[in-house]
Amino acid sequence: MTCLDASSRYAIGRQLGEGGFGCVFEAWDRRAGRKVAVKRLRQGAAQAQDTLLLEARCAALLRHGAFVRVLALAGSGSDRTLVMELVRGQTVHALLRRHGSGIGPDAALRIAVQVADAMAQSHDAGLVHGDLTPANLLQERSGKVRIVDFGVARLYATPASGPSEVRGTVAYMAPERLLGHPLRPACDIYALGVVLYEMLAGRHPFAGLHDLALAAALLQNAPDSWPWPGASAAAVVALVRTMTASDPARRPASMRAVAAAIRALQRSAPPSRRAPARRRTASPWSTPS
Repeated sequence: MTCLDASSRYAIGRQLGEGGFGCVFEAWDRRAGRKVAVKRLRQGAAQAQDTLLLEARCAALLRHGAFVRVLALAGSGSDRTLVMELVRGQTVHALLRRHGSGIGPDAALRIAVQVADAMAQSHDAGLVHGDLTPANLLQERSGKVRIVDFGVARLYATPASGPSEVRGTVAYMAPERLLGHPLRPACDIYALGVVLYEMLAGRHPFAGLHDLALAAALLQNAPDSWPWPGASAAAVVALVRTMTASDPARRPASMRAVAAAIRALQRSAPPSRRAPARRRTASPWSTPS
């Protein structure tokens, strides 16, 4: 990964988003003559610089078009900056906030199958994302989905020795992760299942709960008890329940199997009459951490 002098090459513009470790800004690359996105560590977060290094290394392993490309690693120490392509669109989180009651099965399955396809390639490379959330999924104007923020990702090929550090967003964290078990592909399958539920139902199954209360609810309540809108198709409900099974051995065997199951649902679904989609205002992507 190329290391560059961030201060001389990049003119930092407006802030696009922020997370636990840093902020994302729009910037002008003086040398290349183009706009980029840069992720910079928040002041006092020097201990998190390994997160940027990890994200850069993960990007180097992935070639699927759904992953936001990392262009360079600039600076050093607490001044380290990750330079990425600037993608225009909106997060799935923003999409859900606007629609309120869910985005409908057609749109939800179109997003989910793209994520599953991309994460199948990531898992083939030995890489688990570890924090698939609506805030880390970006939809461009064309409908193409991009996956951002590999700051929690881990290579799972190396056997874990003892409990691993639990990092990520609790609301989308598999029960075994909440208990300190190693990060595995089944964790990403669970997270995507929760995201799919939220896109269909319009809310997280435990909306309103936070921290320990939320973790306890995820551990104690099987997905069979999650509330569903009355018109939900049984086959879609069954897929989400399988993806979010408390026992990882009961989930689909791989993200490739998830993608195949979603495509089967799409082929069997009757043509739907839907109102024309409301015009969307493009906004630059943002990502936590």
